[in-house]
Amino acid sequence: MADVAWQPVARTADLADGDIIPVEVGGRAVIVFRDGDRYGCVQRKCLHQGGDLANGIISRHHIVCAVHGWRFSTETGIHAESQQMCLAIHAVRVVDGVIEVDPTPRRLGSAP
Repeated sequence: MADVAWQPVARTADLADGDIIPVEVGGRAVIVFRDGDRYGCVQRKCLHQGGDLANGIISRHHIVCAVHGWRFSTETGIHAESQQMCLAIHAVRVVDGVIEVDPTPRRLGSAP
């Protein structure tokens, strides 16, 4: 990815498997999470009534909203039951133990 202004958000040592942390990148509220050996970043608000995904959990490769249990793929951001609903996702990379996020979303999700 050329011309990406990667933004450091955390160290890999800061996140155990299943951890979620809220951060801001490019003026957007997002969450950064660890799912196994993979790190990801998606918009912070759930598509259903704007629940805070920072209060959710990572389960079976899904982000689960704590408010009503809506599930989104940790890899694609797509809702588990409806391909039409998708969270905004951001590219993530790890450089020397630092998690960096591309502030430009790859896919724009729907607003709650």
